[in-house]
Amino acid sequence: MDAKRQKKAEELLLAEASFRTNAFRIINIMIELYVENPGCKVHVDEILHSIFFLGLFRKPQQCTPNDILGEFKPEVQEIFPRPFENYNSKLPRRTPFSSVLDMVVSSLRPDIEINILVERLHQIANGMSEPNSKYKFNSSTICVSQGKDVQRSYYGASMSCNGKQEGQIMVAVSCLSTWHCGVSNAVMTYDPNTKKMRENFDHTFNLPTDFRCQAFNLRTRDRMDPCKSCHNLFGLEPRGTQMWPYGNCAEAESLSKLFKGEGFVARRVVDDEVRMEVIQSVRSDLQRKLRSIEYEWDGDYYIPL
Repeated sequence: MDAKRQKKAEELLLAEASFRTNAFRIINIMIELYVENPGCKVHVDEILHSIFFLGLFRKPQQCTPNDILGEFKPEVQEIFPRPFENYNSKLPRRTPFSSVLDMVVSSLRPDIEINILVERLHQIANGMSEPNSKYKFNSSTICVSQGKDVQRSYYGASMSCNGKQEGQIMVAVSCLSTWHCGVSNAVMTYDPNTKKMRENFDHTFNLPTDFRCQAFNLRTRDRMDPCKSCHNLFGLEPRGTQMWPYGNCAEAESLSKLFKGEGFVARRVVDDEVRMEVIQSVRSDLQRKLRSIEYEWDGDYYIPL
């Protein structure tokens, strides 16, 4: 094996090892939080399924629940059986850190001061992965949005999965089954493969002036300006030219929750026929990507209990 291939093989092995280690860490953290807050069992159920699904993308070989949990698998499976039964047939609707975020918000309280929430998530994110890990499950940013009811806040996390293919799959799933149609229509305006706007389907929008949306960097705990992608989608004012893949940012999940909670009326009229064509295009692309890893999707999405 030449030096280049040897280095690539070593990198894959390191990534696989860090996936197993950090998957166990985040699951352990969530179970500890669940013990303190038994009413939040649904978030552990959801994160187990999401992590097991992401394990199917590992190379040189897939990472199974047994690889992650080892001797603790029977104990975890007894309490949370459904993720083990469904991760290889039903798609997760969110990436792992979204479950962590909801768990922490539920355990602290929904109206928690944002600086306290950011500090708590910062601590958890630091404990979730080893330094210099090749695979991390923590989101880089969270976002808080508020509408006309300033007493209510809606939180979202950026996509917490490594890899271009995994990211595109989870954005597609979010558009098809998770996000408010106002957000999903905006994200689906851009083709993920070409990064260009689709013909005859522009449903980007400018966030109403009485709505607020603020992102925070979980590593530094500082406020973050919107990126150019969020400007293109939601009309948020960016500083600089940084662009992330459309739908990856925490703003998408946060705004989706806001719109579901308080409503949102798009200015552009949606042509239902064109939208169905776009949805079919997104679904077909999703199915193609799933076939590439030999994933036998039954057409449903996982609903945690």
